[in-house]
Amino acid sequence: MKHFLAKHATIKHRLYSLYYTLFSYSRGLIVLTLFLWAGNIISKILPIMIPGSIIGLLILFFSLAFQLIPTCWIKNSCNLFMRYMTVLFIPAAMGIMDNYSLLIDNWVPIIFSCIGGSVIVLLLTAFLTEYIHKANLKKEAQLTNKENQS
Repeated sequence: MKHFLAKHATIKHRLYSLYYTLFSYSRGLIVLTLFLWAGNIISKILPIMIPGSIIGLLILFFSLAFQLIPTCWIKNSCNLFMRYMTVLFIPAAMGIMDNYSLLIDNWVPIIFSCIGGSVIVLLLTAFLTEYIHKANLKKEAQLTNKENQS
């Protein structure tokens, strides 16, 4: 979009830049929508209790990881969604506020589950990081021993 606003750009270059930007946003939105639909269809077909949006995200992740879809196709659209992520969470927050009485009645289990889940994630991350770090140190030590013996 910055090329579109450049002072030295001609009208032809500005139109091309605008066309390219709009095309990249629409292409990304179409790809994301197709994966969402595919996930919803798979969720309805399979007898599992995983939401279609999560299945669609997993399919998108694996297709990006195996480079079946270039990342440049969805980069601009994903940046757009990330920029306005807080606006996308407002309906969910309003849904929570509709059930305010349930939150007040069950605040103790909610707080303890949040604290307990956070502690579990913290400890698991710490142990896993320590394990990986020790494994890397052992590999480096073995490599230096082999180099010193040569």
